[in-house]
Amino acid sequence: MAIKRIKDESQLVAKWKLKAGKRHYFHVFLWKNKKAFIQNTLDNEDKCSIACVNLAPTIYEISQIYDGTCVNTTSTYYYDIGSYERKIIRPKLGEIHFIKDKWGLEIVAHELCHALMHRIRQLKPNFEHIIEQVNGAEETICYEYGQWLEDIYRFLWETNPPK
Repeated sequence: MAIKRIKDESQLVAKWKLKAGKRHYFHVFLWKNKKAFIQNTLDNEDKCSIACVNLAPTIYEISQIYDGTCVNTTSTYYYDIGSYERKIIRPKLGEIHFIKDKWGLEIVAHELCHALMHRIRQLKPNFEHIIEQVNGAEETICYEYGQWLEDIYRFLWETNPPK
């Protein structure tokens, strides 16, 4: 699900940046109530969700490659020899949203797992490298996920401690 670009942050309790790899990140939001959460996220109109991840869009730039090999006195004929695709991944990978007093360890771990899947789809190491255990890829992802879980759970606990 895409990101809601313009937000009303008047009901925002806290906002953090969660690092992913070297230059990428997710924004993490803690909303004051469910109404603010629904208003500032996408695809939560059913009012069942109490947390979510909205993902940043990925841009694919596709270019045709031509070879101008046939030239006569009046014009040049170009022959299509294929296409080139470039994946453009912006630094912001997405957003993770929670509601004040409605989060717990399972909810945090669940939403971070969604974010982790997107991180793996977008950045290296990819799924294949993780499964095949290429150059410690599995450990890289496991350590990053563990750090995410600790950081976000600690931020939420410090900002909105359980009663």
